[in-house]
Amino acid sequence: MLITFEGIECSGKGTQAQLLLQALINKQYPAILSREPGGVPYGEALRALLKHPELTLPAIWRELRGHEDFPDLKLLPYEFSRSSECELFMFLAARAEFVNSFVRPKLAQGKIVILDRFLDSTRAYQGGGRFYSHPDKISLISQMNRLASPGLNPDITFFLNISVAEMIQRQQSKRGGDAFFERTCNKSFFERVRQEYLTIAQEAPERVVVIDGAKDINKINAQIVHATEIRLLSRYTED
Repeated sequence: MLITFEGIECSGKGTQAQLLLQALINKQYPAILSREPGGVPYGEALRALLKHPELTLPAIWRELRGHEDFPDLKLLPYEFSRSSECELFMFLAARAEFVNSFVRPKLAQGKIVILDRFLDSTRAYQGGGRFYSHPDKISLISQMNRLASPGLNPDITFFLNISVAEMIQRQQSKRGGDAFFERTCNKSFFERVRQEYLTIAQEAPERVVVIDGAKDINKINAQIVHATEIRLLSRYTED
């Protein structure tokens, strides 16, 4: 069974994914948690490039300086910006490797796989945020998602819904600050991302459970555990 958590920044999805993992383990379910992009070496490397290019690119340049395959590396500037298309394909590349090297093998072992972000994040962030929910772009991203993870869809997705104003308030109280990726996205960007998430939920009500992310953490956890157990009971009854 594949369970995914989605939401804009600081929505609490990472916390709730961890809480669900612990709840399932306590009930003797074979659950495992990972994140996207990440989870496998290439995925983590691409995550570093996507979220922290100001740290990753200079480190790469230093390591490769003098290598015969990169004789002109010293001429490259420390340029951290990238096109929306480049960003999209980096996320998709990370997903393709993650699905093949982690998700499918774990599902084949009978694991309940819990993911902090998956397919919907790309449609929301790149489709909604970067490409303003243009229908042709959304359609193309959906096709590329299928290419990166053929035949694989979440059994249930929990969308932790908070307002962008709430997100900003939580960001301001968070230690350590945001990654480069979040710092370069403005309020309008996250409004578009949130709206695309809501559109996804409207299109797939049988899969996406919309949860008020502003509620008490424990109440949210109870709602998520209850919905998961209902789905698990249905799955095992069918089997």
